[in-house]
Parts: sequence; C-alpha cells; structure tokens
Amino acid sequence: MAEDEDRGVTLRTGLYEFWTAEGAHVYLHDTDFRRLTYQPGRPPVLELEFLYDSQWTPPELAGTPVVVFRFEDARLLEWCEDREGHDYVSTHPHAPPGQVSCFDWDGSDLFTLDTFTMRLTFRAPRAEVTVRVKQNEKPTLPPD
Repeated sequence: MAEDEDRGVTLRTGLYEFWTAEGAHVYLHDTDFRRLTYQPGRPPVLELEFLYDSQWTPPELAGTPVVVFRFEDARLLEWCEDREGHDYVSTHPHAPPGQVSCFDWDGSDLFTLDTFTMRLTFRAPRAEVTVRVKQNEKPTLPPD
C-alpha cells in the first residue's frame, strides 16, 4: 500500500479505498466481493477476494483486477446474511450481490465488511493485500 499517509489505509477510509505502492487506486465499491476462505489452523487465516468489473477497473490494475486481502490470526465474530438482499438478488438478475458498501477498520484489529447480501465482522492483527490476474472460474474442456 502507499506509504503516503493520505493515500494509504487510514481510519477515515479503512480498507474501502486506498492506493497501492505503485499508484493504483483501489476502491472496493467498484469491485464485486467474490470469495471468502477461512482456514482454521495455527494461525487461522481469512482471505477475502474482490474482482473489478472490466468497466470499472482502474487502468493501473487492468492486468491484475483481483484484490486479495489475507488476514492472519483471524477470529470471526459475526457473519450475517441479509435475507432481503438475497431475495432481491434472486428476483433481479442485475442486482449486485457482492457490491461492497463499506470495509471499516478500527485502527487496531477489528474489521467490518458490508456487502449487498452480508455483514462480516472479525479481528486480525496482521493483514496483507495483493492484486493478481483473474483466473478462469470455469475450467475449459479440451476439444474432442
């Protein structure tokens, strides 16, 4: 992340909006929350994956539109599914189930992620953010 205190992660913007060290503007509202992976262990690890739609990808992230947060020693506190959000998504095909409305950080180790269909609250003392290329979600079959 950017070293500049006005462009890195701050209490004002949390992890919702920041710049990478290379100058790319990461704005999670323009991404789709795609995946949560929790690996119990020593330490427990939580990974959150967000994907930019090609229409909203910043030019600096065109080749790496996937933003991945990896939290070590993660402790899940709350995971709430929004039934009304899920009902709306099921009846409106263009509704954004993974649209991020906020990703707050308390300045210490408490994080809250709100999307169109869920809320996740957790604690983690360490975090790493990376960007990467988009991987095919559906395997392609070889021709006959």
